[in-house]
Amino acid sequence: MWWTSWLDRVRGRRTPDVVGTRRLRGRVPAVPLGRRAPMRVVYTDAVVHETYTLKARVLQRAARLVFKPLLQLTPINDRSLATLRSLDRLSARGPRSRYVEPVRHELGGVPVESMTHRFGPTSEMSVLYLHGGGFFSCGIETHRRICERLAYYTGATVTSVEYRQLPEGTVADSVQDAINAYAALVESAVDPHKIVVAGDSAGGYLTMKIAELATRRGLPVPAALLTFSPLLSLDPERTDKGIDRVTRIRDAYLPMRRIPKIRERWMPEGALIEGYASPLHASAYITSPAFFVAVEDEMLRPEIEAMALRLAERGVTVETHLWRGQVHAFPVLADALPESRQAIQLAAAFARRAVGELPEETGRPDQEPVEGELVEEVADADEEIIDVDLEGPEPDTRRRWFFQAS
Repeated sequence: MWWTSWLDRVRGRRTPDVVGTRRLRGRVPAVPLGRRAPMRVVYTDAVVHETYTLKARVLQRAARLVFKPLLQLTPINDRSLATLRSLDRLSARGPRSRYVEPVRHELGGVPVESMTHRFGPTSEMSVLYLHGGGFFSCGIETHRRICERLAYYTGATVTSVEYRQLPEGTVADSVQDAINAYAALVESAVDPHKIVVAGDSAGGYLTMKIAELATRRGLPVPAALLTFSPLLSLDPERTDKGIDRVTRIRDAYLPMRRIPKIRERWMPEGALIEGYASPLHASAYITSPAFFVAVEDEMLRPEIEAMALRLAERGVTVETHLWRGQVHAFPVLADALPESRQAIQLAAAFARRAVGELPEETGRPDQEPVEGELVEEVADADEEIIDVDLEGPEPDTRRRWFFQAS
């Protein structure tokens, strides 16, 4: 009956034996399939995660229907920015892990919060985390949970940075706070050669700027860079940069048309960013192993793949994961999505390998399926259907334990 097919389309078919990752070895041939086309890629060494859970689908639809219109209609002025920052403080009332005791202090004159997890592996690693939020929202409180999970999975001391944002400071001020905190951490860390820098969205921009400026200033470079949907330029909406694009941009909540207006606040007249304004142009200064997460149809994906290509061509170790059916910077939502927890675990394993605390022979965990109810999306009538040889292991039936919200 018609309502049966409609319910199947809304809820998706339950496919517990589907493995949600594959590796692409080249271009995909056009062969009819009868379901949504496999993801096209520019960086062919990327690990592609095709399937996603029902929770992820609901979240993506909600973001598209609610949050994106709000971001499109909210005025960009000091009053609205201050309101957003005040709403961020409500996150301090959210759940916390009982096994972590955050400590507030300063690094290089910048407010930070450090934490270790009682049950994480033994490690001498330090992780410097830069939160996202477009340089005008979010902070230590909003991103405390992802820092707790990084501390748990890596065993590191994770330090979250409260860098200056709009309207108090420009992007140039954010960059200075980030590099100053990193330089101070180099002086105080147990092992300055085991410092990993991580960040999402705007924090990913600062992560790459730290890698660039550490080279320029002669500081020890980060042992690894972990980025989740990183912003790699201040004009990501432009399509005239000569960057390959294989997917139509349909970002779940980032409105492209607002970027020029926000950029006026990011870089007012007289503001000057040390080094390159766009990390995308600074690949020659970045030598640290880099981990990237991007979403199939998000606005920032083309530049993320371009950066992965540029670094890989220069011999830098790169691991890139492309996810379908997620929202921008979804690893931050680790309390809500199995995919978010998996992405953080992958990043943590990459960091531990980079500092020599996880032997290479243990293998990369990038072929683990996501636990949860998977959704197999049916192709839209106007979508091109293509096929590809899916590579991946047999379904893994091992029981896994995820770090639960306290």
